[in-house]
Amino acid sequence: MKLPLLSHPEINDDLLKNKGVSIRAFCDTVRKRKDGSCTIRIRIIHERFPKYYSTKIKLSVEEFLKMCGEKPRGDLREKKVIIYSLMKKAYDIVLGMPKFTFEEFDSHFTGGRGSDKQNVYQWYKVKIHELSENGQVGTVTTYQYSMESLKDFTKKEELSFDQITPKFLERYERWMASKGKSPTTVGIYLRPLRHIFNQALRDKSKFLYPDQYPFNDYKIPSPKNIKKALSKEEVKKIFEYEPETNSPEHLYRDIWLFSYLCNGINMKDICRLRYENISGDHIIFKRAKTARTNKDSKPIEIIITEYVKPIIDRWGTKSTNPKSFIFPFLTNDLTPLQEQAKIKQATKQCNKYIKRIARKLDINKSISTYAARHSYASTMRRAGISPSFIGESMGHTSTKTTDAYFASFEDQQRRENVKKLTDWD
Repeated sequence: MKLPLLSHPEINDDLLKNKGVSIRAFCDTVRKRKDGSCTIRIRIIHERFPKYYSTKIKLSVEEFLKMCGEKPRGDLREKKVIIYSLMKKAYDIVLGMPKFTFEEFDSHFTGGRGSDKQNVYQWYKVKIHELSENGQVGTVTTYQYSMESLKDFTKKEELSFDQITPKFLERYERWMASKGKSPTTVGIYLRPLRHIFNQALRDKSKFLYPDQYPFNDYKIPSPKNIKKALSKEEVKKIFEYEPETNSPEHLYRDIWLFSYLCNGINMKDICRLRYENISGDHIIFKRAKTARTNKDSKPIEIIITEYVKPIIDRWGTKSTNPKSFIFPFLTNDLTPLQEQAKIKQATKQCNKYIKRIARKLDINKSISTYAARHSYASTMRRAGISPSFIGESMGHTSTKTTDAYFASFEDQQRRENVKKLTDWD
């Protein structure tokens, strides 16, 4: 049964429409209490976005229907007067505002106070603690940056869920752009917030309504595809380049090629490879990125080819302990924070030396460890290998992720196809 909304007889809806606002009270049957009673809430909608305010009055559905009648009696009459007074208070505040915003309305209607559950930053802190306990140092940093960015934007130490509307997010995106931040950075900072919203919606207390979810109407910016892949001829130049034997340049050239030859494995996973991951002529491992979040993720299998084996032989630690790391970047006594620092340093060094080699070889592209991963994907695609196989070999859980690697290749292929129209020879 659909319950009625309670309107105040003295509220002029035409005046509210000029502000883009509506005010109604309703019986919240979604969050029914154990005794069967429901909280009566005031719902304020501004430009299609709702926000809910408790009247602290609790009634059964039957009592609510009686109260909505023309002449409720006794206790129900008193409660209706209280609800009307709160609705009138809200109405007077809205009419007195030059331009309606929930933030300003809250400061007058509730004093801007909210429970810990309503405070988004409290959810951030809980999530950051959880990630720290799991040793997910990199993700901790992302959540911290996201939270501090929102604090810098709002200039406040509290932020309630119902303040975060699609318009709020649009203003935040424009503010980030004014600070010189790219759409990619905006996306990185907003995905933690979206995750927290999703967690809050699953909370058993049901304090958040699905229609308060702002990410249906606001889409997080997607990173623009940047051509990172090298051609096979450019990779061949790096492969045939002869660095000084056993020099840092030699090590990091080999590590870059190891990534390219081994399914585009990234630096973090290279650093974390152990001898127990070697099984015959295969390397079998699970990506660090998905090992915690997806317990059912398939392990990645790499074939140790005639080009891969010499790299392992040359730079491997040659330990007899299967738990030892293959490459000399990590040790077993590191804390998660120390491990992250070591991986970042190895990545930085690899980027430094591979850029230096690229300049020597007149490869005029922005080359990095990530270019090895993209080059693997593009080379395989050009060879006619199916995207599903490539995605599986790279450990992608979604075909959309694999498609992103092919975007620049597909554009290049289209250009080459068009050229054939005037290739008269």
